Amino acid sequence: MSPRGHRSKVARLWIALAGALLLMLPAIASAHAILIASTPTLGAATPTSPPEIRLQFSEAITLLNPANDCQVVNHLGGSVESGPCHINPTNVRELDAPLIPGLAPGTYTVRYRVVSADSHVVGAAVAFAIGNGPVGLPYLGNRPAQGPSETSLWETSARFFEILGICGLVSVLAFRWLIWGPAWGPRRRQSSYTMQERTAARGWGHDFFWTTFSAVALGAMLAEAYMLVVYTATVLGTSVAGAAGDTSGIGSVLSGTRFGSLMQFRGALLFVIFAIGAWQFLSESADTAPAPTGRVIPGVLMGVLSIGVLFGLSSQGHASQAPLTLLQEGADVIHLGAAAIWIGGLAWTVVTVWRLPHAAPAAGPAIATDVLAQFSRIALISVGALIATGVIRTLGELSSPAQLWSTTYGVLILIKVGLLAIAGIIALRNRRITHALERHTTPHQAALRTVRNAALVEITVAIAIVVVAALLVAEIPGRVG
Repeated sequence: MSPRGHRSKVARLWIALAGALLLMLPAIASAHAILIASTPTLGAATPTSPPEIRLQFSEAITLLNPANDCQVVNHLGGSVESGPCHINPTNVRELDAPLIPGLAPGTYTVRYRVVSADSHVVGAAVAFAIGNGPVGLPYLGNRPAQGPSETSLWETSARFFEILGICGLVSVLAFRWLIWGPAWGPRRRQSSYTMQERTAARGWGHDFFWTTFSAVALGAMLAEAYMLVVYTATVLGTSVAGAAGDTSGIGSVLSGTRFGSLMQFRGALLFVIFAIGAWQFLSESADTAPAPTGRVIPGVLMGVLSIGVLFGLSSQGHASQAPLTLLQEGADVIHLGAAAIWIGGLAWTVVTVWRLPHAAPAAGPAIATDVLAQFSRIALISVGALIATGVIRTLGELSSPAQLWSTTYGVLILIKVGLLAIAGIIALRNRRITHALERHTTPHQAALRTVRNAALVEITVAIAIVVVAALLVAEIPGRVG
């Protein structure tokens, strides 16, 4: 069998394996901040006035603003609480609301908004009755402002830019170490060009990396700040503009929620990565001929810290509350990293194929082809990791195959898989052209343009995948149903 036929067979095996595993989804225990019990039972009548309302959730919750985020009111909207709502000190999954003794028969409404351990804002207004009933409709008047919902354009765009910023930073570091650097290995055709041409090409790569690194690192930090403001607006039930000017509200989110703690962790790591990058840039500027991958120790430090940033992102979402948490969080980190290496590496490879021949007209096309070939090899590994970890994450979030088409979460997974298949078809076509280019001593410029244009389409599809991923974060996993 030819190498091309073997690679095609491997790709088909990956697809078949993913499909087979998806069809074998087992029943998995539920874990999400949903209301699982209450005392007295909400939606029903209780014969006597209870001393308190106790709400039990399926995971740990946080109550930031007891006055606004938890209320018990009568049919006219008047408060019937004898004291502020609070999280049960002996059980962080319970929310207690003490009531005025001897409440009269009638319908009452419990309104709550809490932050779950996986960062979702969960709220509802549910009625119950004292006496013989019936239970009337919940009172919805005079409710505090709700702020942007988790499926709003504000929240979706914030998650999109957060994923794009963090994964973009990971991708630019990975591109230098896994693609650009190895492309400068022993290549006979590179040695046929003058030292001036090779120096021009390496100089372009040096400038491109540091310009891109600076822009993406700053962008990632700005994206985190934007995410914090939008999330604060959602949690506190205010406008995004109002949250941006509310330093105490932002402070309460940072100090009072698990989301805030993880954001501080990511922010600190991003700052350290940027500082190490500045140090490495100054060090390389002093070198007469810096290596394509730069100095080893700073590069390794930035790589390790970037993995920590990905872990901080995974630890605030669905993976942190799924069964077999360590496995799910580890799979999510690899999934994000593989996506970053594939999508980001594709973008940086396109820029290289486009601009390097202009910076070094003689050697540029050959080196760009070597970069393209190295990316093709790394991308194949990345997509394989993406599929494998995607299956693991799907197994952790759905409890039956039917949820793939019966829940919004499952439908979004199917859309994501469909987009990935389209991108894969384009990538396989590019890979065939790349192999043809490698066989020529002088790469054909028209073929390079063909690969570049097809890659731009692939990038567009990849961006759509990131949008779907941002929407997935807002949806409740099927295992919760």
